[in-house]
Amino acid sequence: MIRNKYLMERFKVSRANITHRTLLLAALLLPVTSLAEVIVNDGFEDENADGWTLNGNIVVNGIQAIGDFSLRHKKSGTSVLQVPTTGFTDVSITMNLAATSLEKNDDCYAEVSTNGGSSWSTVVEVHNGNDNGTFFSNTVTPAGADDNADLQLRFRATGRHNGDYCWGDEVTVSGTPGVIETEPDISLSGNGAFGEVEINTTANRNLTLSNNGDDDLLVGSLGGIAAPFSLTADACSSATISPGGDCQVTVRFAPTNTGLQSDTLNIPSNDPDTPVLTVALSGTGNEPPGEPEPNIALSGNPAFGNVEINATSDHNLTISNTGSAPLLVGSVGGITPPFSLIADACSSTSVSPGGDCQLTVRFAPTVAGPDSDLLDISSNDPDTPVLGVVLNGTGTEPGGGFDPNFDPLSGNGNTDRNLLTYNTLINGSDPGSRINLSAYAVPANAAQPDHQFEGSLQLSGEASGGDFKERKDTFRYTRKNRDTTRKHLPEFDFEFIQTGTHLFPVARGTMTDNHPEWEYILEAGRVWKENGDNGYSRASIPFTLHQKNADCMHNGVLSFLFMDDGTTSQAAYQIASETCLYFKFDMWGLLGASYSPTSVTNADDQRANYQLEVNNRMPSKPISELANDHPGADPSQFGSASETDPDHVTLFGFTIDGVHYTGGCDTRYGAYPYCDAIALPSYSTAKSVFAGLALMRMELNYPGFMGNNVASQVNDCAANGNWGDVNYGHVIDMGTGNYNLGGYMSDEGSLHTNDLFLPLDHASKIDYSCTQYDRKATPGSKWIYHTSDTYILGTAMNQDLKDLEGGSKDLFDDLLVDDILKPVGTSPTSHYSRRTYDSVQQPFTGWGMTYLRDDVAKIAVFLNVDDGKVDGNLLVDGYELDAALQRVPSDRGLDPLADFKYNNGFWAHEIQSNISCSSDVWVPFMSGYGGITVLLLPNDTAYYMFSDDATFVWMKAAQESHRIRSLCP
Repeated sequence: MIRNKYLMERFKVSRANITHRTLLLAALLLPVTSLAEVIVNDGFEDENADGWTLNGNIVVNGIQAIGDFSLRHKKSGTSVLQVPTTGFTDVSITMNLAATSLEKNDDCYAEVSTNGGSSWSTVVEVHNGNDNGTFFSNTVTPAGADDNADLQLRFRATGRHNGDYCWGDEVTVSGTPGVIETEPDISLSGNGAFGEVEINTTANRNLTLSNNGDDDLLVGSLGGIAAPFSLTADACSSATISPGGDCQVTVRFAPTNTGLQSDTLNIPSNDPDTPVLTVALSGTGNEPPGEPEPNIALSGNPAFGNVEINATSDHNLTISNTGSAPLLVGSVGGITPPFSLIADACSSTSVSPGGDCQLTVRFAPTVAGPDSDLLDISSNDPDTPVLGVVLNGTGTEPGGGFDPNFDPLSGNGNTDRNLLTYNTLINGSDPGSRINLSAYAVPANAAQPDHQFEGSLQLSGEASGGDFKERKDTFRYTRKNRDTTRKHLPEFDFEFIQTGTHLFPVARGTMTDNHPEWEYILEAGRVWKENGDNGYSRASIPFTLHQKNADCMHNGVLSFLFMDDGTTSQAAYQIASETCLYFKFDMWGLLGASYSPTSVTNADDQRANYQLEVNNRMPSKPISELANDHPGADPSQFGSASETDPDHVTLFGFTIDGVHYTGGCDTRYGAYPYCDAIALPSYSTAKSVFAGLALMRMELNYPGFMGNNVASQVNDCAANGNWGDVNYGHVIDMGTGNYNLGGYMSDEGSLHTNDLFLPLDHASKIDYSCTQYDRKATPGSKWIYHTSDTYILGTAMNQDLKDLEGGSKDLFDDLLVDDILKPVGTSPTSHYSRRTYDSVQQPFTGWGMTYLRDDVAKIAVFLNVDDGKVDGNLLVDGYELDAALQRVPSDRGLDPLADFKYNNGFWAHEIQSNISCSSDVWVPFMSGYGGITVLLLPNDTAYYMFSDDATFVWMKAAQESHRIRSLCP
């Protein structure tokens, strides 16, 4: 540590022929209090570059500068300045850099080296797209810059043409002067988390004490712990540890009682910053294992959806034994018509550990309407002696395939309404005011509607009507309160069909249009009757504004009154929530509306398909019900406010044993009334769901596919020359070896990524993706995150699919949707991907999908519980899925950060110490920009969070899942 005792006069590299050493020695003469001093400040205002070593066409030039002059680099070259910082601490470096007339791969850098030029780190970089002569400034405090006799600064230009210029200016190095005083620095490796240990046995943890300082570390007597913790070996007490040295201690945990136990080991020393280092010790005493036990588990789909009366539908269910002893299955039954058990290979059967048996259940409705029953499966599982499986289905009329009285209401219409009243919708003026969104929900005591909606709904005045309140605008889209197209709805003219009390759009997914900023996603709402509406029926529809060519989603609701003859009220709308990190707003209004009753093509088939979608959703309950179903569980640990600000949460959920527990869904003006219909952006979770699963599907269909070469299918990459040895497995792992900056997310956070995300055409996106990065590592050796790499992979796989199965094939529609998502049972909303707006219509692959929350839950269960199978059929390559989910210890993928892995498009984090297990616990997860997480917990549960304040914290949910059902291997 530096003790500041002397004043050091500032000095500057200039025409004066005075060496740095002379200045430093002279400056050590006057004692004074410590203040930061300028060591070097060169703005080139003396019209020279004295002290700089110039290599290339480099001159001091007055054409482009912050002041009057700067250091101009024409085409390529380097300028280096040695700046000794001997006697200084807290050294900071500021450099300014500008560029003009760059093209792709023409770059300008300001850099610093703390090892005499052997290696360099970037202070500022400027590339094509930012080459408008604007100076970019950055200040860094690099490790190793203090008291360094060989610190060097460098400007570097890599242009290829005579018109390429890099301009360096205003270089400042400052620090706090003083002599250097040495001191020890204590550190510890190893941890005191013992996990679970059987009572009356022992477990040891080795700890290493190191001295990272530059003076001897004098360790005192270690102590402070008591039984069941003890020191069994201690080479550190009263030891003197030289700089760079270490010593070891061994801590023992010997529990005699069950439960969590903790203590603190105290390590005193002469480290002035940490005079007593405390080490937290923890462990859980467990009863010795009893006899091996069986554990019953069930997979398969017990939801039959819509089935015509007097027809049958059969579903296969699989009973598995995930325990360590034979599972003795007793009787299977308890169901009555219209459900029956038509095949039973499980009753009175012994299922060995790891084995399974099959059942076939039939639904044969004889009357229209929903029905359900409980299939009872008895066994010797001590925790679940009788497993109850809820069967459900809906009988429909022959030919129609749907229930004409779907989801009926039982109220008498005498509702209590003081918002969005009849008078407001009929006579109110635009824009009205923001209100609680309960006004858009079906109220208590609502009655069956008197009218039937089928046809198109049009709004008028969208481009100028309504009002807008900016909440957050990082990129200043609506700055200075200008009236822009972002503040208004796009043109609205869409077909809807009513079935029972539901009103659903004919078109699902994002609908491209001519609006410069927004595209609609429409979902299903409700229709009902209120006696105060004077003979009208009332409708409410959820919708989303999807940012054009991007993933931000802003969720709104629309409501209006209508009659069968087309008479309508005005339509009120309000947006008061979003899943978007950088742009948040409220939008509301009261616009003219018209209803054109028409017969929609295949309306009855569409009614049947919609009802099937709703009936096939996973059984769901509010998150608060978790405590009732799993006594002792704490629902507040899911969506915990201590981890993510509730103001920025769209929704969250937890799945266990086939039940989907849901939470969140709040807006700035009350609860969103249609949580099941909120459109959710995928962002980079598409790298798992789209890129990862599509690649695993191709590997299943064409073994060895992941070894295909990128350059063989993507001409732009072949021409670049850096992709000849990169295969698909390297790309999905973010290990291509091609990158600019080696830091975590450094490339992905650079401004040049706009050249991927902003263009509307495929040619621009693929050109950027193939040519932006240089080869710097062997493929498969280093993890560097690039969304552009996933775009390359999608382009390559799309071409492969066309070559293998025909030119009309599409990677998203034919492979992901038809082969995976439809069998899994996800909604039509999820069957859409963002694509380029040109004739290529290349799906983005690494972002741009849309989910409903039921889709997220189903995909999680498909991956984590059903192991990539539907009705026993494997839909993706089993080995590659196991590797992605960290089930193959020899194939965990690459290392983004300590204790993190990335494999086949899936992240994973090791959390053994967080839940006190005795061995590693890897939690696979999917992640998306802004605050999206989907955990695939290794105890057959899943947790997801969609938020937008850039927090990705989920440990409380994982720990609570562990409390419900152990995550320990």
